Amino acid sequence: MTFNIWQSGANVENGLWKIAKHISIVDPDVVTLQEVSNITVISDLEYLLGRQWKGVVPNKEYPDVGILTKHSIHLHSFAYTNWTMGLRISLTSGHFINIWTAHLQYRAYGPYAAFNKLVTKMDQIMAGEKPSFGDGRWHNMMEVYENPTMRRWLQKCDSIPFIFTGDFNCPSHLDWTLNQTGVHGGWSVEWPATKILEQLGFIDSYRYLYPNPSTHPGNSWSTVNKFNAEWDYTIPEPQDRIDFIYFKGPVKPIRSFLYKGNEPLMRIPYHMQNDYPSDHYALISDFQIFK
Repeated sequence: MTFNIWQSGANVENGLWKIAKHISIVDPDVVTLQEVSNITVISDLEYLLGRQWKGVVPNKEYPDVGILTKHSIHLHSFAYTNWTMGLRISLTSGHFINIWTAHLQYRAYGPYAAFNKLVTKMDQIMAGEKPSFGDGRWHNMMEVYENPTMRRWLQKCDSIPFIFTGDFNCPSHLDWTLNQTGVHGGWSVEWPATKILEQLGFIDSYRYLYPNPSTHPGNSWSTVNKFNAEWDYTIPEPQDRIDFIYFKGPVKPIRSFLYKGNEPLMRIPYHMQNDYPSDHYALISDFQIFK
């Protein structure tokens, strides 16, 4: 399960409790989190979820990413970059899995450029992914690629499954294809963040099971952000698939689905009473391990 917890539940009443509630309903083996506001959030969630749950976040003022699991964590395996973190987990079945999660740069959101009529060249869209100041989503992913732990784990994928998750704050190149330009502002885009993972041999679990973006768009953005507040909620917010679970190694997805609970959701600005605490759908993928 990958779950952007929207400023750690601050945008709905009793948000942290609701985060724990929905994790308990799904009951996954591993939850990767984004928008973890401080280091106490993970311990608070451990308490709310129960003693079997354990979590890790980077030790910094704004951790942003975190991982929760009911299984054993190998703390010596902890690795992180400015936008991501990874852990090795030992399942009760005896299998090891390597888990990495990311929350990439949110600025210069690509679909805003794609739907802007003043944008006429692909270079303009790509300037948001790989800006000259060096803090775009391409740079975020290259930092992951160059991480020594990441390189070691990639070499061990023949025997240890590797799961890469997160909120990428960008769409997938598998969705913005030539036959989908009609719903994407006329553009087909090779979004770098997802393309880099594909080049490393990772496979998109949702698109593996549902290869047709026309019939299964899988939009995880957004549950409640449907119109732009700056124009008095008259201009639609682009909806897209920006939360992902990738896999590599001796593992295969058998199910992948979006989750937003079962209660009706009120869109922004009427969202404070919502039962589901996030502006993102959570994504859940179930896997079969072969070794």
